[in-house]
Amino acid sequence: MKTALIAILGVTSAVGVASIDVAQDAAKEPRLFLPEVLDPVGRITLTPGFGPDGRSIYFAQTECTPIWECPQRLKRIVRTTYGWTDPAEVPLPQDARVDYPSVTPDGQFLLFSWSASRPEYADRDIYENFDLWRLDLTDGDALPEPLEGPDLNRVREGTVKKLRFVNNETAPILTQAGDLYFWSERLDGMGDRDIYRARPAGDGAFQQPELLSAPINSSGRDDGSWVSPDGKTMLITYSDRGGCGGSDLFIAFRKDTGWTTPANLGCGINSPYDEYAAALVPGTERLVFPSNRPFDGSTRDTLALWTVELPDDLIRERAR
Repeated sequence: MKTALIAILGVTSAVGVASIDVAQDAAKEPRLFLPEVLDPVGRITLTPGFGPDGRSIYFAQTECTPIWECPQRLKRIVRTTYGWTDPAEVPLPQDARVDYPSVTPDGQFLLFSWSASRPEYADRDIYENFDLWRLDLTDGDALPEPLEGPDLNRVREGTVKKLRFVNNETAPILTQAGDLYFWSERLDGMGDRDIYRARPAGDGAFQQPELLSAPINSSGRDDGSWVSPDGKTMLITYSDRGGCGGSDLFIAFRKDTGWTTPANLGCGINSPYDEYAAALVPGTERLVFPSNRPFDGSTRDTLALWTVELPDDLIRERAR
């Protein structure tokens, strides 16, 4: 494990690299994100997590479609002086499905949603239970460990074990203040899926998650959340608040009085297809998001990463 992990985390040579600089590629219309590196045809690539300097990118990717028939593994690319390295798999002790990784603001930990089996659940009636995990990126011997806190990771078991996405925790994001944001589908939530925040409890653990109130959550499906390191910008996916067709990307800002009403990013970014779970490249106003919109060689099951600059009015709003 140690040798393999160091090989992933300490890349210094360029193998099959491309010369794309995501920090300077400021397109105003969506285009495929690093297609020469990610090779999206016939694959599904989910929202990436960026290192604080934007020079390392973690992402979950399948080698086939549709998503439910394919292994979904954690990968990483690194920007060297020659360009981006080829994707390399991050070694994990179980070949279980991975979702939506993110890097903590200090660059020390990788957070992700993972369906790995857990010894303490051995005698329970569970089906593909996604919990929130972290991996210490500074220790080549480190193994993933589940995030700890009361009612943080619920178990997908019994009567709900195959009920939609119930009790799966997804897309962990940590802010500089130590607040953990994620989304989950819980039967006691406000709607179908909801966004939660868990405040720090010390020693790396978290307090009981709080269900975010309206206007962030609603009686519908509210998911795909990403929060900026300063905790002041949220990107969210909604499929039932109007827009351009399918699931659309929205943005909200945290003010002294709370979160603003999420605003649709508009049909110059959203499409008649589905857009999911956007993130911003560190130090830029550049969105990266998965979408099933068509491109040359894609099929209806392809989910590829796209990128575009935020509109000028939203850039100004973020700066306030």
